[in-house]
Amino acid sequence: MKQIIREQNERSKRLGRIFEMISHEPKSTKQIADALGLNVRTIQRDLNEILAFNGAVKKGRLWSVDKSEFDPNDENQIVLSVLDKMAKNVGSQFYAKAHGLLKGMSEGLNHPIFVSLNVQRLESSDMELLESIESAILSKNKLCVSYYKKEFVLSPVRIALFDGFWYLLAFDGNKFKKFHFKSLKNMRILDEKYSIDDEILARIKRANSVWFDLVEPICVRIWVDKGVKKYFQRRPLANQTLMVENADGSAEIELEVSHKMEIKPLVYHYLPFIKVIEPSFLAEEIKAEVAGYLSEI
Repeated sequence: MKQIIREQNERSKRLGRIFEMISHEPKSTKQIADALGLNVRTIQRDLNEILAFNGAVKKGRLWSVDKSEFDPNDENQIVLSVLDKMAKNVGSQFYAKAHGLLKGMSEGLNHPIFVSLNVQRLESSDMELLESIESAILSKNKLCVSYYKKEFVLSPVRIALFDGFWYLLAFDGNKFKKFHFKSLKNMRILDEKYSIDDEILARIKRANSVWFDLVEPICVRIWVDKGVKKYFQRRPLANQTLMVENADGSAEIELEVSHKMEIKPLVYHYLPFIKVIEPSFLAEEIKAEVAGYLSEI
């Protein structure tokens, strides 16, 4: 829990700094990243996932602040307000802890910001378990847990939130697995130590969904219609490396996935305004599944 709160606090400070920078002068993501000494993708996520919905606008390659909507002198309050409302969606216990970091800075905000997250809520017992697992991850101690009446000895890697559900990412021996967090029971921290390779942590950061795996990723190229292109521009996918705009207004995007289910739900969500170009086996598989579905209705 301490790590989650610490990361949230660090992000709130970073968001405030980014907002302040672009409120004074338009800047590109690379200029911002270089100024803060951070990865370009980190800055892209901050801008597209939060600040783009709270006054930040992009014109060409440059980001600036729409001063007609927000007071540029109040950017930190906007960021804190968003984070405060995000924390509230996770549950009262989580919010009670997260709000303590924001209290005093975020009290009395009047910004008309609404954040709705369909997130599995964490209750008091969940918070205690989360804090224990975090402690084990930081100290590199293995865990013994019961999961659907079966006992596991695990090397925990991360606690993750995918599509509104909390998961424990861990190694069962040499096998990487995901465990539904709220289904874990009877957890004990063991004296046995373990280590995790930095490359594994890097791959986890590139995950698009809980379907990801630690295998070598494959490159997927998709086409999106001009009508939905804006959604991919506003919130780029993890590992999105290319967006080529075509003459008709459509776009082609390349990204890396480690499991075909990282991309399939996205394709089905945007049908018929999206299609897989490469790899051909995935395109044919989706085509067959859609044809099978249509033949049954």
